[in-house]
Amino acid sequence: MKRQFYNLLIMVLVIPSFLISQTITGKLVDINGIGLSGLQLKLYIYATVFSSTSGSDGSFTFNNVTSVKEGKKLPTGYSVSENFPNPFNPKTRIFITLPNSGNVKMNIYNVLGQKVLGEIDKNFNAGTSYMDLELKGLPNGIYLTNISIDEKYKVVKKIMLLYGSQHLNTSVVTEPNIGSLPNILSKAGSTVPIDSLVVAGSSINKIEYINLPSYTGVPLNLGSLKVNTACVGIPTVTYAGQTYNTVQIGTQCWLRENLNVGTMIESTKEQTNNGLVEKYCYKNNQNNCAIYGGLYEWAEAVQYQNGADNSALASPTLTGNVQGICPTGWHIPSTVEFKTLKKAINNNGNTLKAVGQGIINAFGDGRGTNSSGFSALLAGWRYVDGRFFSLAAGMDFWSSTEGGVFGSYELGQYSASSVIDQDYESKNTGFSVRCCKD
Repeated sequence: MKRQFYNLLIMVLVIPSFLISQTITGKLVDINGIGLSGLQLKLYIYATVFSSTSGSDGSFTFNNVTSVKEGKKLPTGYSVSENFPNPFNPKTRIFITLPNSGNVKMNIYNVLGQKVLGEIDKNFNAGTSYMDLELKGLPNGIYLTNISIDEKYKVVKKIMLLYGSQHLNTSVVTEPNIGSLPNILSKAGSTVPIDSLVVAGSSINKIEYINLPSYTGVPLNLGSLKVNTACVGIPTVTYAGQTYNTVQIGTQCWLRENLNVGTMIESTKEQTNNGLVEKYCYKNNQNNCAIYGGLYEWAEAVQYQNGADNSALASPTLTGNVQGICPTGWHIPSTVEFKTLKKAINNNGNTLKAVGQGIINAFGDGRGTNSSGFSALLAGWRYVDGRFFSLAAGMDFWSSTEGGVFGSYELGQYSASSVIDQDYESKNTGFSVRCCKD
């Protein structure tokens, strides 16, 4: 059976046929401009993946980057689009056009030929329809969609699942204009966007570059790409049964994920000094804590040090490294440390947000690039009356710095802005916590 599957792939997968091979080059450097060697790179261009490894000076080359023409064609009147968005996380859409009503079946396989999703079987009327795929819970990587139309025509498409990529917005997505993309570079002067460049290695946290120059079919140099490495000697930290990655940004070492520690309580209850770490999960759903981390009132975050309370000042005033609910050797950052972080990334909040976080609209462009490696998520917050607000629209991190009897300072970001906010907020608000190394 597996042999038949691979024979099918050979027959129907897209076959490169444009004869002019070209190169895409560049260099991976650290924050000081020093080349980084031995890192693995994957370049994603229109459902095609190219691989390379950085050399001793950090330079890399993708050879034989060619345009791709369609292999076996469907009869006139039939069409199957590439998936959109691509890469995606975890949902994507494929458009199918039929000249007459018909039956369409789709099966999803990994690159080993193993089926990873039950068969999707639908009857469509003549015209353009679509099928949505959701690969939630599956590992990142390339998958193959085997599409059968009326048991007569078969097409295989490559799709890429990648954490942090664009999620399908089912309320606004319409059929993409991609009819000519399979052979777009066979026309002089045509361009095709680079979906992403992903870099990985034992010395760094995986990083994804987006918004790269389009490829035109001639040699392209991407220049020097800055890679944020994991903290020296501390690539990960295991705490309370969970493993956190680290990232070095300027002179500071940070956990790369929001803290998720403690026992969930209902949002209508106040967190108290009872010897237990307590957390809120957005919408009182544990799964949201697993994704976005817990939400904590200020006194709980600093663990009531020096008598800290949500309605009274700590005495004496909190100074130095306040461990709070952070692991040993880590602490709740102060407002001064947040200012240092802002300076290191030139006050551009989009460099802190994970790819796929934030939007562009009439109010501004808040799309995350994650070029800092900080991977901030718009986790929302728990308001003082127990309601939850602003998932995917905003987020705040507590600092250890009090602003008065009833308030403390935080660092905030929003979906449609690159602005980094440092404001005074009620201590009873439930915010995220991101720990900084002592």
